[in-house]
Amino acid sequence: MYSMLMLLYRFSLHLFSPHFRQEFAGEMEKLFQEQIAAAEANGRLFLLLFFLHESGGLLVSGVRQRLYARQARPLLAAQSGSGVAVLADHRWLRRRFLQVVALVILLGLLLFLAYWIYIFFFFSFDRPPRVQEIALGDLTGNGYLDAYLAIAPDGEPYIHPDYLLFNEGDGRFRDSGQDFGEAPSFSAKLGDVNGDGLPDIVVGWHGVKVYRNYGSGTFRGHHSVGDVQDGIYRLHIALSDLNHDGNLDVFGAGCCGGGIPGNGGMQQLFYPASQAWLGNGGGTFSTTGQSLGQLGSQAVALGDLNGDGNPDAFLANSSRMDASGNAQRGVPNTIWFNDGQGNFSDSGQRLGQMESTAVTLGDINGNGFLDAVVGNRGPDEIWLNDGQGNFHDSGQRLGRGLTRSLFLADLDGDGDLDLVVGGETSAQVWLNDGTGQFSQGQKISYDQYEAIALGDVTGDGIDDIFVAGVESYQVWRGVGDGRFTADQRTDYREKP
Repeated sequence: MYSMLMLLYRFSLHLFSPHFRQEFAGEMEKLFQEQIAAAEANGRLFLLLFFLHESGGLLVSGVRQRLYARQARPLLAAQSGSGVAVLADHRWLRRRFLQVVALVILLGLLLFLAYWIYIFFFFSFDRPPRVQEIALGDLTGNGYLDAYLAIAPDGEPYIHPDYLLFNEGDGRFRDSGQDFGEAPSFSAKLGDVNGDGLPDIVVGWHGVKVYRNYGSGTFRGHHSVGDVQDGIYRLHIALSDLNHDGNLDVFGAGCCGGGIPGNGGMQQLFYPASQAWLGNGGGTFSTTGQSLGQLGSQAVALGDLNGDGNPDAFLANSSRMDASGNAQRGVPNTIWFNDGQGNFSDSGQRLGQMESTAVTLGDINGNGFLDAVVGNRGPDEIWLNDGQGNFHDSGQRLGRGLTRSLFLADLDGDGDLDLVVGGETSAQVWLNDGTGQFSQGQKISYDQYEAIALGDVTGDGIDDIFVAGVESYQVWRGVGDGRFTADQRTDYREKP
């Protein structure tokens, strides 16, 4: 699109006289390149609107200059003694004027057509929001896993509420009909944060909010969890008792930083970070005050990585913001050790150079230590733990493309952890041979705006793959040998 817009801009410059183009066209093109590069950073729609504004002004100026030149030429010619011949040539002037008008109309039609092609192919308002994450848990007390859907727009100019789906047994779901606001949600976890024995809903968005369970899966209102540092615009959360007081705490992996114009034209930068909030048992939290790193983190997994009994944090990082406020992709993942009071220190390890988007922990090679599977924009990686929290690359590379979610569980009943990788439009099953070596299994397809979760939603004791979007869901029933069979896709809301 960038090259096409530059071509149209250069074509529009031909409305100006050759002398004007010779003197100013180079500078105008250079300035336009700088402005269009800045506009492109705000999205394609903003880029196109900027081009329409600039090219419209350029066309008006060019036509005006041409008309002024044509009007001035007879007068100049008359003063030079040839005025009679030039003044008589009205047909030539009219013909040139009509050519310019036709050119303006043609360019306008081309721009109008380009705009609607863009709207139709790249910015459809009918495109649904994306389910970012699904949290499974028994929220009603009936013994079945319900599903909370964290939903955020997928580049759309509107927001969408989250959904809570009740499991009626045997993997049949319906919409709970409850209101969960319209702020974009990027992650969700379930856990009892206020000590009443009922699982609550904790959601990561620009901050952290909690929906309290009042029994039978009834949720009313929400409250925010503490202050969020500047530069954190998206939070991916995990729950654990970080300080051993018996209360669930919240760890937030923050992304992605940015800048705004400041005084004197200088840009004020806000760097991303991760942070933790400690629960007091009543459903309220206080921040530890720590700012963990300045990398844009897309996911976090908590677990005792160095054998001291404290839950540590493995951060999957995607970007670093430079001094100009631009994102640099492909940065190392980091590990933070917990001192047992919820205070974290950097282990100093820098793992990988991919743009990482997901992480999960589990003992995949049977030595009793938590290893890490890291999902990337590209091949996924497996990092093996030596028991002291030091990780080394196993050398395995699984799949390709963008990984959005990861799940470890024994899918084939052989006692070791297998892997399910959720991508953009499909999930891939990887079966473990017991030593941490994986072989490719079944592939499960779904829509690009849907997400998956792994859990026994049918109540038969075997993990299933649950797929859901903003209108329908599908259950892939686990057979028990690493394979899954698909139920019919079903709407969970009544159609009007």
